[in-house]
Amino acid sequence: MNRKIGVGVLWNLANLLMAKGAATLFTLFLAFFLTPEAFGLIAMATVVFELANVLIDSGLGQALIRSSNASAADFDTVFYTNLMLSVLAYIALFAGAPVFADFYGQPELTYLIQVMGLVVFINATKLIQVVVFSRDMDFKSQMKANTCGVFISGILAVSAAWFGWGVWSLVVQMLGSALVAAIVLWSLSNWRPSLQFSKESFVRLFSFGRNLLLEGLLSVLFRNSYVLVIGRFFSAEITGLYFFARKINDLISKQLTNAVQQATYPALSTLQDENETLRHKYRQVMQLMMFLIAPIMALVAGLSEPLFELVLHEKWIGAVPFLQLLCVVGAISPLHALNISLLNVKGRSDLVLKVGLLKKAVNLILLLIAIPFGVIGIIVGQIIGTMLALVPNTYFSEKLVKYTLAQQVKDIIKPLLAAALSGISAWYISSVNGDVSIPEIGLGAFCGAAFYLLLSLVLRVEGLGLCWKVFRNSRFNRIFHKIQG
Repeated sequence: MNRKIGVGVLWNLANLLMAKGAATLFTLFLAFFLTPEAFGLIAMATVVFELANVLIDSGLGQALIRSSNASAADFDTVFYTNLMLSVLAYIALFAGAPVFADFYGQPELTYLIQVMGLVVFINATKLIQVVVFSRDMDFKSQMKANTCGVFISGILAVSAAWFGWGVWSLVVQMLGSALVAAIVLWSLSNWRPSLQFSKESFVRLFSFGRNLLLEGLLSVLFRNSYVLVIGRFFSAEITGLYFFARKINDLISKQLTNAVQQATYPALSTLQDENETLRHKYRQVMQLMMFLIAPIMALVAGLSEPLFELVLHEKWIGAVPFLQLLCVVGAISPLHALNISLLNVKGRSDLVLKVGLLKKAVNLILLLIAIPFGVIGIIVGQIIGTMLALVPNTYFSEKLVKYTLAQQVKDIIKPLLAAALSGISAWYISSVNGDVSIPEIGLGAFCGAAFYLLLSLVLRVEGLGLCWKVFRNSRFNRIFHKIQG
């Protein structure tokens, strides 16, 4: 991996450690004060905001990052398009809120959605700045913005929960995080819009982005179909337990995947016509990502029960089996993300849409079959669907750059095996005495992590060497040596 990609990955991982690590802690704090029902209401409302955010982006952000000769008119056009779409999205949210509340039989959802909907304006203003920084491979600025947003909004949300605001404290967290991050991004960026809109720019960028828009909308509907079904057929409490487990899983797996993707996508886009080099780089990214994500998901699964018993009230213990099963999905999801990223780098957003349609059809069938078996059955169906989705995901990677399913399995099997064994060891060590305490959990986590590194050395996991190489070539290493000196 070249230095630019490696440093970008490290800055994004630092962003993850600071921002998402803090977000996880604040989520746990909020869970201490709030009930599963409060999280359940937010879960029910989440789908409409995710749909709105996908609509606002319209795939134009990805198209602009990928463009090698973007003009000032391109940036202005994307900015004003995002703003116009955010207005339309909020009008739809405001008008549709009562209908959505009636669907779930939860009248309080009406005002929640109408207030939370303000976040679409904020996200529309900051999206273009994220594109600007991503094109410049400036992930340090994005780290500052996200970290400030998470800390300030987290403090406000926990304070609101302390004073009895209930579910509205989660609304404060959502709006506060987006607003603070947007303000910081604009203060750090030199880009400012001018009064121009190019129809030619819109048509050119949207020709690539339209498939990503449709795939994004379908992905959000599919992804939230689990919450929609659970919320419709089960109680708000069960929905909240599932949503909380998914939120913890996403804060780790999804954000780690995004951190590596955001750092690598702009650089790898410059190699879109060099298939041999592109395949080699993607194999390295795959190996690095699995080396980082697999052990974290395994440790979360192994330590989730004692952690929940120690940190949270008994009311949240029901989320433990959900989280443990979702960790299996989280450990495999980077494969899907990287294969889709490869198609985008090659400019084949049409294939992204086709693969997405096939995967979603299979998973929706599995979801409908699983409903009689409860939430556990639904998550097991997710795992099966995730496994089956590897076939269409890797088919086009093989066609485009000859990165086959067999090669990908070979690249991930060793870190997955080492991670599974380390997760089991962490669980055993933390629970062998039957007492749940911070030292016991800490010892389990330390031994699990050490065992993973030892197994990685024994099995010669490629990601370990790549991780060390990235660190040695980074600014972090030079700073470390200065401190040591």
